[in-house]
Order: sequence, then structure tokens, then C-alpha cells
Amino acid sequence: MKRVIPLVALLTWLIAIQATAAGARAKPSVTLTRVIPVVVQGASFVSAERVTVVVRLPKLYRKTVIATRRGRFTVTFRVAAGKCNTIRVLAIGNKGSRASTTEPGSCSI
Repeated sequence: MKRVIPLVALLTWLIAIQATAAGARAKPSVTLTRVIPVVVQGASFVSAERVTVVVRLPKLYRKTVIATRRGRFTVTFRVAAGKCNTIRVLAIGNKGSRASTTEPGSCSI
């Protein structure tokens, strides 16, 4: 019985650490890295998740990519966004991840 108690305590501690690490996963995010062509990078998605990325200029563009083991992806849209265009990006994963960003146009008259 004296050997069982430390073993149970050790197992309980290991399970608690694993649960804390799983719950501390970073929030998914998307970043617009270029506008000619439009390049979107994603981070903190679920490993191997299928992610649909939608870019909205005046027109909608859509591509589906698979996140890496580390939950990252890069997708290129062969379109050019003008500097006056507001660019909206939405990424939705099939395992529940979701992220969005908006890049306002920088048109000055």
C-alpha cells in the first residue's frame, strides 16, 4: 500500500500537467504577409487540419490547405490587391479552428 500511494500521486500529477498543456494551446491567427500576390499565413491551427481560407477584396477568393504538424500554413492567391482595397481574410478549419483579420486600405488622396 505504501508503494501505491506515491505511484497514484505521480500519475495524477502527470495527468494534470498534460491537461494544462492541452488547454494552453494558442489561439489560431492569420496574417496577411503580401498583397501582390496576396499571401496569407496561419498559425496555431490544429495539426493536419483542413483549413478553408477566404480572401475578400471586392471579389471573393477561396482556397483549401492542410495545416502542418505544428498547425501552420501559407497560401498564395494569384491576385493583386490595390492599395485602396480593404482586404478581409477568414480561415476556418474542419476541426473547429477559426481566425480572421482585416487589412484596411491605405489610399490617400
